[in-house]
Amino acid sequence: MTLGGAKPPKPRRMWAQVFGGVRGRLLALVAAATIPIAGIAVNNAWSSFRNAGANGLRDARILREVAAARHGAAVDNLREMVTGIARRPGLLDESPEACDQLMARLRELAPDRYSNFWVLDANAGVTCSGLPTARGGDFSELDYVREIRARREFVVGEFVIGVVSGRAVLPAAAPILNPDGTIRAIVGGSLFLDFFLHGDRAVPVQGEGHVWLLDADGSMLPLGPALADALPPADELARMVAAREMSLLGTARDGTKYAWSIVELDPRLRLLAGIPMDQAEAAAWQAFSRRLLELSLFLVACIIAILVGVELGVSRPLRRLAARVHDWTPGRALEAAPDANGPYEVRELDRALLAAAGALQEREAALTSALHQRDLLMAEIHHRVKNNLQVVASLLNLQADRLRSQSAKTEFAVARDRVQALATLHRHLYLHQTFERISLRPFLEELSHQLGDALGAGPESGVDIEIDAEDVEMGSDQAISLALLLTEAVSNAMRHGFPDGREGKICISLHVEDGIAHLVVEDDGIGLDHASPDGDAEGLGMRLIEGFASHLGGTAEITGDPGTRISVRFPLHHQNAVETLRGAA
Repeated sequence: MTLGGAKPPKPRRMWAQVFGGVRGRLLALVAAATIPIAGIAVNNAWSSFRNAGANGLRDARILREVAAARHGAAVDNLREMVTGIARRPGLLDESPEACDQLMARLRELAPDRYSNFWVLDANAGVTCSGLPTARGGDFSELDYVREIRARREFVVGEFVIGVVSGRAVLPAAAPILNPDGTIRAIVGGSLFLDFFLHGDRAVPVQGEGHVWLLDADGSMLPLGPALADALPPADELARMVAAREMSLLGTARDGTKYAWSIVELDPRLRLLAGIPMDQAEAAAWQAFSRRLLELSLFLVACIIAILVGVELGVSRPLRRLAARVHDWTPGRALEAAPDANGPYEVRELDRALLAAAGALQEREAALTSALHQRDLLMAEIHHRVKNNLQVVASLLNLQADRLRSQSAKTEFAVARDRVQALATLHRHLYLHQTFERISLRPFLEELSHQLGDALGAGPESGVDIEIDAEDVEMGSDQAISLALLLTEAVSNAMRHGFPDGREGKICISLHVEDGIAHLVVEDDGIGLDHASPDGDAEGLGMRLIEGFASHLGGTAEITGDPGTRISVRFPLHHQNAVETLRGAA
């Protein structure tokens, strides 16, 4: 028996094949260790993507603040101009002509910005104007006049077409109050709306920005290339206009995504800024995809590095060690590793296996020596038993020669044959070298010749003994019973089946099928019914045959006419303990 043999079968399930080895398990551990890292990286990438919306709102607020700083300054200047005129001492005491000249000079300070300045009386009639206009009239229906009468403070009107200038303007007005709080006069001024469209509108934001001015009634002035389709839906726009300041992400009227931010320049004037988000989201998606790709490539590179490292540093040294152990057989030394570049644990395992192989080799040598001594002892025992049995047979033969009674001589001869059969059995055990099993065919041939010589069979006597047996092995316990059964059967056949020099033959056959042996001893003699009455056909010989058959594990079937036929079927017993011990050596 060796420690080699067939390699262990590979597991059938795919997961067992992948994760059953060192590489698979280390890969699983690395994968488990990288899960938190991968989760953090993916979460950061997703957070960056989600921040795109926050960045859009930030850009919208930046655009709003820049636009509000510029355009709010114009509104603030208009406020200062109008409220400054309203606070001018003696303004209403001047003549209409002097007032007209004052308004005209103020307008000429920035003719590209201011449309006109004027003064209305308490009834909303024109008192003076920077542009030529008729005095009097009634302008009480103007929105800023109604707001002045309601609020008694500076107000901004709605976008209108100037009555005098004929151009789109943003009017504003401030009251001149009597000591009792009633309105004495109204000072008004207006900004050209196209003034808001002049100048550099570059702002530090990504993408194209849109800016609108919204007055009190919801009219809006697009500043620059602002598009109506870029506005939020009507309900969202109304919600934003109602707030003093608000930022919002949503879908514009053209279906694209936008970020809007609105701020109050005046209680009746709003500035709305919008930033398209499509490019920002596309850039965010690209950044997210790029981050995922980088993470995937990093993990793949790590896995490849681990697989290569495990293969070169662990799996290959272990496979080499397993191959050396698999090819090793007891009786020879285990070969040392050709290199010592493997991991420390593998080298330690290699040294432990070398030590174990050495110990096994020493133990095997000791067992082999012990078995050899045992073989010598068993051979000596069988040899001595055989010699002693032959001495007994010789003594029985000498004693029989001294007897005068023929029946007594016959009994001594039968005893001698039985002892001689046992001696022959021990000689075959000695020759077979297993000491527990014998080969049946040569044993049966020698036993039959021995019985024939003892009983006078052969060509000269006219009785032949034929052997038809398979060359199978039998344990010594069954072989003893078989030898004694054959001795009794052949002896009875020779003594009782062929009287008065009758010729014939005795056939011995033994065949094995499926572990069941079939022994047949038959002759063509006179048979049981015609045997001599003084014979032993129904005596001790037949009882011994039945007893030996029972000891073999079967039953003797004896028939006789013509001749005598003894048939026994019995199972072959196997004794493998010694063979296993010998094979392990």
